[in-house]
Amino acid sequence: MKKIILILFLGSSFVSFAQKIPAQIAKKATAVSEYITAEMNFDENQKKDIYIILSEKYDSNRKKIRGKDLSSEEKLKIYKASFNETKNNLLKKFTMKEVNMINKLHRTWQQNNKK
Repeated sequence: MKKIILILFLGSSFVSFAQKIPAQIAKKATAVSEYITAEMNFDENQKKDIYIILSEKYDSNRKKIRGKDLSSEEKLKIYKASFNETKNNLLKKFTMKEVNMINKLHRTWQQNNKK
């Protein structure tokens, strides 16, 4: 019974979170999390964790940068801080070795999917 309630709660939390982020960010986070999950043979829960963490990262960066006419240096500071925050969030769910591999695969995905 407790498992069912927990699953329903987590499922509704995931859906409500997904509805709050822009479609473009959700699409990117989905693509990246699917790529990482496939490369590392992660399960659906791990995939969901990566998706949520990356969605939060992308949305936060967008809110801090978009329409603010920031210099390249200011953007770089935001990206560095975001990387560190994301790494800390990943460490709550994954081992250091897994986090390093996730970051490596994320960079690879970004390089292969530049606009």
